[in-house]
Amino acid sequence: MIGRSALGIDISDGALKAVLLTRRGRRITLQRTWAMPLQDKPSAGIVAAARLLRSVRPGNRTRVILSAPTAGLFSRNYLVPAMDAARIEELVRYEVLADTGQAEDELIIRHHVRKGVEDCQAHVFALPASTVNGFRARLSKERVSYDDLEVPGFALASFVELEMPSGRDRVLLGVGKRASELVLQTEAGLWMRHLPLGLEHDTPDALAARFRQEIGAAVAHLLPDDRDYQPNECVLTEEGVCDAAFTSALKRELGIPVVRVAALERIHASWRLRHEGQGRVAALSSAKAFGLALCGLGTARYRCPVVAGDPRREAMRRVPMVATGVIAASLALIGVGELSAHWTKTLDAVLPATSADDMAARVDQGRALSRQLDQQRTRGGLLAALAQRRPAAFQPRRALGVLAVLTAERGESRLHLETLWLASTEPDRPALMTLTLHADPELDAVLAEPLAEAFGEEFGDVRVRGPEPAPMAGLSRWVVELEPQ
Repeated sequence: MIGRSALGIDISDGALKAVLLTRRGRRITLQRTWAMPLQDKPSAGIVAAARLLRSVRPGNRTRVILSAPTAGLFSRNYLVPAMDAARIEELVRYEVLADTGQAEDELIIRHHVRKGVEDCQAHVFALPASTVNGFRARLSKERVSYDDLEVPGFALASFVELEMPSGRDRVLLGVGKRASELVLQTEAGLWMRHLPLGLEHDTPDALAARFRQEIGAAVAHLLPDDRDYQPNECVLTEEGVCDAAFTSALKRELGIPVVRVAALERIHASWRLRHEGQGRVAALSSAKAFGLALCGLGTARYRCPVVAGDPRREAMRRVPMVATGVIAASLALIGVGELSAHWTKTLDAVLPATSADDMAARVDQGRALSRQLDQQRTRGGLLAALAQRRPAAFQPRRALGVLAVLTAERGESRLHLETLWLASTEPDRPALMTLTLHADPELDAVLAEPLAEAFGEEFGDVRVRGPEPAPMAGLSRWVVELEPQ
């Protein structure tokens, strides 16, 4: 099930970067961003991710996507005939094992297929099983609950392809503090390498020279011999793009334009982030985190999970449906029991005494089953109430958070919340929230549009009424009605 919100967390290059995206139809909105440096310790990223999740508490409806470990990454592209998925997987596995010379149980092999009429492009990667299993064990130890692990190279390519689509040869380079992702992108394929090389390891000039060497080695080693690779640009992301000295040195070394995702074009920043000016900074330095979140929304071009995450997260998303099914089954069986009792009385007159006794015993058995189902129905109702309580409890907090920003911008004018009313008319629909505000009359001409825009970013349909005289003399009353998503 693809969620309407996703949290992408990247811990692959010496810093934790995370973004929260929401999707409504075809519109993708950036809601929040996080960035923090990591200590140079093996488990620092996992500990920081656990701390972030405890603070954010994304809930079961938000898909959490983590960057997978990339030490020992093997990446290839194979052109395979158009055939069913099982045969493509078998062919890809054979080619990888032949190229690596490793045993099948030593590798986790995954592929993403771009289908054609006669041939398909299979973007393939393999990771050491011991590396992935050790990473998952540390996640379990820190109680990090997640949905998928995705390779950072695919995530980087997905974000750049969304914001800067191109069918020509180019280099994608995500330069972090202590590690980097190198992606060679062509019309015929996509190749990835993880480099344990970052801004902390050398001077800008020396580091740019080393990246030029790594790009040349990757082209020679990864691309087919008959492929004439002529990149027309290098797309630089992550912390490296914020270092002017390194960017200038990289331009001199590569001899091709070095460009960046300067602003979000296809992803919309929320009203709050636009107000704080954080959307542009996130676009520059969090490309992999964006790609991971796009995987969670189901919109990433190169979505290919390494392993699935905690099955309990998916199970909790199904709790309302399970509870509804239990209640429906209980009601149906109660009706069957009542019908059985009716036919028992009808047949008593024509059946022998022994048959009547046997039928009475079966009716008692059916009634006992009905009582058990009543208990299950009660438990199902409790589960449904528990599943619906958490999202509803956070709706007023979200509304108050939006109002706090507007209140801080009011200047000397008075603007305060009089009442907040939450009413749910139907059990399976979101509650209608009504906010009554009192404001100075000098805000009458300018308050309606900020209210509609600010609350529209966080909620679904928004209706604003006002101004009208407030009970307190000298103030105007505004009413905002919200239908949460």
